Amino acid sequence: MEAVRERARSMPIAPDVNYPEYWQQRAKEARLLAERMPDETVKQTMLSVAEECDKFAIKAAMCSIYQLAVSRITDC
Repeated sequence: MEAVRERARSMPIAPDVNYPEYWQQRAKEARLLAERMPDETVKQTMLSVAEECDKFAIKAAMCSIYQLAVSRITDC
């Protein structure tokens, strides 16, 4: 649990949640935590959190692609 607290202290106050990498990292961390959980319910909860983070990563990537496409159209 101390590792989680230490990670929380090292995180920026306002992370840029618009980057897919941010969410991919959170998903990875949730999976690593899930591996160490002895309680199956907690493990499944952490894996669910990881899946949601994966979905946010996809949405962030889609937004980036959309913004790039719009910027190219409006730059003409």
